[in-house]
Formats: sequence, structure tokens, C-alpha cells
Amino acid sequence: MNNLLKFIFLGTLFFFLTLYYGKYTANYYENKKVLTDEAILQFEKDLKEGKEIIPENYITKEKNYNNKISSLGIKLSKWIESSFHKALKWMMKTLNNYSKE
Repeated sequence: MNNLLKFIFLGTLFFFLTLYYGKYTANYYENKKVLTDEAILQFEKDLKEGKEIIPENYITKEKNYNNKISSLGIKLSKWIESSFHKALKWMMKTLNNYSKE
């Protein structure tokens, strides 16, 4: 009975922590759509002055972090992924042939 209570408690704790962490990682992408305080003030100022409203003027531009090393890492990762995929496919085919014999 004691082990069952420990298992239920740890399972509930793990489930809670997973949901709690997931909440913050999901909000990260939603927060990227929110205007900054300075952009809101500039928007309101432009609205009062009757200027033409162009949404791109108020959204901050994302920085591009791509470089040769990150591109190489992505290519290497894709190559490793395809190699493992081919190896697993070959291994499963080989095991399947042995099981038929």
C-alpha cells in the first residue's frame, strides 16, 4: 500500500511539473506576437497625429542567427538522421528475413 501511494504521488508530481513547464514553453511563442510598450506608445501617438498606420513599423524585427557553423550543424544533423534511418531500415529488413527462415 505504501509503494502504491508513493507511485501515485510521484506520478502526480511528474504530471504537474510537465504541465507547468509546458505552459511556459508554449507562451514563449505567443509572447513574440505581443507589441512592446514602446511600440504601443508609438502606435497611439501616430494614431492621434493621424499618420498612416503600417503594422510593420511597430513589430520588432527578429534577428537572424544563421551562420556557417549553424548551417553545418543542421546539414550534419540531417545526414546523421538519414543514415540512422537507412541503417534501421536495413536492420529491420534483415531481421525480418531471418524470422521467415
